[in-house]
Amino acid sequence: MNNKKILAFCAVSLVAGAVIGAGAMYGIQHKNIKFAKEYSVLPEVIKVLDDEGINVPDGSDTEKAVVNGYLSLYDDKYTYYYKDEDVELVTEAADENGEVKYVDNMTTEFKNGNILYTRLHMFDVDTEIVWNDLVDSDIKKAKGFILDLRDNGGGSDGTAESIADKFLKKGYCTDHLKNGETEESRMTDNGKEYDIPVVLLVNDGTASAAEEFTALMMQNYENLTVIGEKTYGKGIFQDEKVLSNGGTLRYTNGYYTVGDWECYQDIGIEPDETIEMDKSLIGTFGDTQLKRALEILG
Repeated sequence: MNNKKILAFCAVSLVAGAVIGAGAMYGIQHKNIKFAKEYSVLPEVIKVLDDEGINVPDGSDTEKAVVNGYLSLYDDKYTYYYKDEDVELVTEAADENGEVKYVDNMTTEFKNGNILYTRLHMFDVDTEIVWNDLVDSDIKKAKGFILDLRDNGGGSDGTAESIADKFLKKGYCTDHLKNGETEESRMTDNGKEYDIPVVLLVNDGTASAAEEFTALMMQNYENLTVIGEKTYGKGIFQDEKVLSNGGTLRYTNGYYTVGDWECYQDIGIEPDETIEMDKSLIGTFGDTQLKRALEILG
């Protein structure tokens, strides 16, 4: 199977997980919406956050924080309000010259004859379906497997766990909610797991669900090498609440840990082999990170 490609359109990816922008990349973009007073949902917003144990810092002007948009006093990056008409689903990215081009969410091909290489830009809710179509049969015929998660901004944690479960017989993730509760998800041993040498490619744009996948693999998959640069460092997750006016409040509701690792929020994950490289070289003849992966599996 050579250079098979598919565009993954997913209108519910925003609900499924946080997408962290690392430049202009495949994913969901939202505008910095003005949370105008006329929406008359300020009390709802405050109640939602209070119910989840998310409180405005003492002495802060709650109304000013909300009305000015972005809810920065609750969360400086991931908590915000949006309406459907303000959400733009994109399957395109800008290159270094600002030229817009379409990006396939998943591409896969054989390199050097028997090394399967898959580039995955995002863990959206369709990823497992696409994976089963493009990757599942060929990975069983390959000598080695390279999964390129460079600039993968994340997406659905559940999807990342489902893909990891194809490799792993054990492993677990724990969600730590703001209200003090915890929720755990575990890998299953069904006897159908892949048994193949794997190299993961990561960089500072590897974030959120992609980091969760990386952490699960590093702790529980024996024949693995992670190459590239330290990952982004997003170990928190978001929930959503639809308000009475039809708008949606997206808010950080906790953090997660993988196995016995501490949360790597704002820290990132160090690869097994650090190879610094300009992002513009990804996929080119000068892609030294990919070359090293091919050497390991060669």
